[in-house]
Amino acid sequence: PVSSKHYAHITPQRGHWAWQKGWGPQGQQELWASDMFGFAPEADMWWSEPEGPEPLHGAAGFGENTWSKGLIAYGQNEPKWGPKHEGIHDFDSSGGHRRLSTQLPAVETRAVVPVPVQWPGFFEPDHLTCGPAEVVAVLTSNGMGAFVPAADSAAGHSAAFSLEGLVELGMVRGLSWAASKLLVVTTSGKIASCPLVGTGAQKATCSQLSVPSLPSSFGTAPATAIEVKTGSGLRVMVATGSRVSLLELHVDDEGLHWREAGSVFLPEDAQVVAVAATHDSLLVTAEDGSAHLWHLRADGAAVSEEASHVDVPTFDSRRKWQSACLLPNGKIMRLASTWQRSKGGASMLSPELLI
Repeated sequence: PVSSKHYAHITPQRGHWAWQKGWGPQGQQELWASDMFGFAPEADMWWSEPEGPEPLHGAAGFGENTWSKGLIAYGQNEPKWGPKHEGIHDFDSSGGHRRLSTQLPAVETRAVVPVPVQWPGFFEPDHLTCGPAEVVAVLTSNGMGAFVPAADSAAGHSAAFSLEGLVELGMVRGLSWAASKLLVVTTSGKIASCPLVGTGAQKATCSQLSVPSLPSSFGTAPATAIEVKTGSGLRVMVATGSRVSLLELHVDDEGLHWREAGSVFLPEDAQVVAVAATHDSLLVTAEDGSAHLWHLRADGAAVSEEASHVDVPTFDSRRKWQSACLLPNGKIMRLASTWQRSKGGASMLSPELLI
């Protein structure tokens, strides 16, 4: 038999290449689940068994289906069948209504508008955080950054700056803007504080916080740290797949360490690319650019398990979404790398802010 034909021959058989009467153990049916009883196209026509119920030799569809006796009574009178049992399967709660839906639920998308920015030369930012005023900070993974006005009506002149002291701590994997400083989570798991002297400063010197490194089990996944008003005063949000863990510092007999205090989830097929947070909000960006918003309590815990708002940008194949943050006015600012055509006609990736 040719195995490539098995999807066209789904009459049940016994065993992988064995012959069995074509009616099968559940009675006389035309359609069967493919691969359930093996692949044997010849069993659609005839069989020959050394033992078993009569007839040992025959062809599909002729005579009585003796092979089904004592197995499963499907659509026939089987004397060995037990008493009728109560059906407890709940069709709706098992997701059957979703599986049988003829149409996926519509996802409402929103057109995003590019913010005109004059970027520093040779600048390829990876991270974004929103400040307390209408200013955002974008940052490369090696600590080169720029402050950009968040206004969407006029071209913004970005002010370049750099974060010094990060080299020995690792590359940037996430950051947040806390009052007059940036909190940076690095790929080594260490957290650094980088004081800012206004948004016109050209550099800031970072120092490691006196807290344990994040657990190595999280690898270099997207993460951010925020200051909270209770407990240890610090919370970390770190993503793994479509799950975001909320970590807090805890002291026990083993000393000071991070422990999970809660978690939030994105849809199963979502892949987190960035995590941003303020003292009262958590914004998680997925690979498709969708931004999922949770409100936080004073202790940094999520108010609810489900996101209170999901903002989905219109699809654009030219864009690779990198991060998003929540502005003080409630609008969402996004950072993307977008394929654009230069004056010479060549295509190149350029940073883009969108609101």
